[in-house]
Amino acid sequence: MGLAMLSGGRLEAPRPGRAAWHNGGVEVFFLMMGLWLVVAVALGMRRPRGLGGAALRARLDAVYGEPHELVRVSPAAFPEADLEFYDRARGELEARRYRWVADVEDLTMTRIYPQNRTFLRIFVDAGGMVRASAYHLHPRGVVISLLQLVQLYPRHLRVVELVSEIQGTFLVTSNTHGVDRLEPPPEARVERLQLGTPIPEIVARHEARITELLRTHPARAPVSFESLDDVLASMARAHVVMARHRQKVGGLSRDELERLKGRPLSPTEEAFLREVQGKTEPTS
Repeated sequence: MGLAMLSGGRLEAPRPGRAAWHNGGVEVFFLMMGLWLVVAVALGMRRPRGLGGAALRARLDAVYGEPHELVRVSPAAFPEADLEFYDRARGELEARRYRWVADVEDLTMTRIYPQNRTFLRIFVDAGGMVRASAYHLHPRGVVISLLQLVQLYPRHLRVVELVSEIQGTFLVTSNTHGVDRLEPPPEARVERLQLGTPIPEIVARHEARITELLRTHPARAPVSFESLDDVLASMARAHVVMARHRQKVGGLSRDELERLKGRPLSPTEEAFLREVQGKTEPTS
């Protein structure tokens, strides 16, 4: 599943029919959607400009409505990134026989969230069974900044995510507990560790989960990762699964919104959910 070269050295994944192939930064997108939902809930669904249900749906459609453009980047192009974190992640992963593959920016994500531009540092493990990414996200925007001032959301997210693909199942281990607010599709088995979990613990936990899964299903064979193409193709498959799941639940599910609120939805919140899901009549 190769990538097409665009002008300026950009890479674009193939798009079969109407299904979008998403790569690289969609993990960042899910964290940003989590932030967005926290903001909306904290504001009581008052719908300030840019934060209504239609705005959320527009972001979802933008992410899943077109192929993502990726480009190799130099960390020097990101002066506000925590480069010490990236270098520390690289050192700790390489000490565990992971190999750096590329630093990549998802230009589609940058267009959707220009204030939150970032890049992913991509690795594969020595056995070719795990793809890893590390990235620093500094959530921005006036409302998010207000939430950060009252400590309702961290100022910086330093994420390490490990993924193995085993015959249609995506085994995911990351340090995103409490900030990854959208539920994954049923094809993904996600374990979210605390934000401050050391990288060696994330690696050890993921390796243990691989062992547990293969012990339960010994006939299953993990997908092998060798090149950037291999990694991006796996990401594309995972994100197509995510896109189908988001479409199935209408962008945002009632369970997700009620879990964020901690109670049944109010009439205003029902209207917000209908707006996200593109419904005009009250849900039953």
